[in-house]
Amino acid sequence: MISLVVRVRIRLKAKGTGKEKELVVLANGGAESPAPCIVVDPETAEEIGLWPATEAEVYSVEEVSHTTDVFVIRGAVELELMDIEEDRVLSRVNADLVIQNNIMEPLITDITIDELG
Repeated sequence: MISLVVRVRIRLKAKGTGKEKELVVLANGGAESPAPCIVVDPETAEEIGLWPATEAEVYSVEEVSHTTDVFVIRGAVELELMDIEEDRVLSRVNADLVIQNNIMEPLITDITIDELG
């Protein structure tokens, strides 16, 4: 059996602060969300000026082996899908920022992948 892992380059732009950061993120079609979102660690959210959050909603998320709390800031970011070779924007979408402790790498969810194309 062959495993296929897809990672893409995303420019993460915070709407409220104007700060941005480029990330290589896991495109995880198995991660479901009701709206486009990107999941990052608190350190990344802090780098773009959105952590600690003053307006975050807290949710419990079921993962394979446990349940964990995440912090959601609705509509806080714009995601730009980047062309690695030509350094240009291929598509963009407004998204929620999801902040989760102890993640191995940032990821985008099923609907985010669909919206970015």
